[in-house]
Amino acid sequence: MRNILVLISVLLITLVVSTTDVAAYTTVVGTGLQTDSLVQDEPESIIGTHFLDVKEADTNGRLHKLSKYAGRGKWVLVDFWASWCGPCRGEMPNVVAAYKKYHEKGFEIVGFSFDVDKDDWQYAIKSWDMPWIHLSDLKGWESEAGQIYGIRAIPDNILIDPKGIIVARDLRGSELEEYLSKVFD
Repeated sequence: MRNILVLISVLLITLVVSTTDVAAYTTVVGTGLQTDSLVQDEPESIIGTHFLDVKEADTNGRLHKLSKYAGRGKWVLVDFWASWCGPCRGEMPNVVAAYKKYHEKGFEIVGFSFDVDKDDWQYAIKSWDMPWIHLSDLKGWESEAGQIYGIRAIPDNILIDPKGIIVARDLRGSELEEYLSKVFD
């Protein structure tokens, strides 16, 4: 009897793991594409792939697609963050400095927030001095953008070149400045 219970437990664990793997194969909303390339354990696996579109609302509730900004001749940093995230608060001065230095040269940022409270989200945007477009579906870790890009920890980001190709991920601190200086200086 004990062996049967152990066997059943092993089978259930295997089923749960398999179901989790299957869930990683997501349909990208609005594109009709099936993909698992952006939802893998290896964060660097998305480098060299074309960005996938995602649509979320700005602070006024208006929907925006990432494709409105990315793949249109500018360098775009897609920044994943939240108002409640201490490391995000620590990283934001680097992101703000990069924006101020390179925006006029063709650098954009699209922020995707993992917030669930609209007031906290809006307060952070203002108090952290983040003048770029901010989007969120206010679903926290269940956000569409987070699911599509396989975000498992924040802060995180992806850098998209002018043609829409993801060229870097998780550029933090001086790494972001160094990368952008090679592009723009």
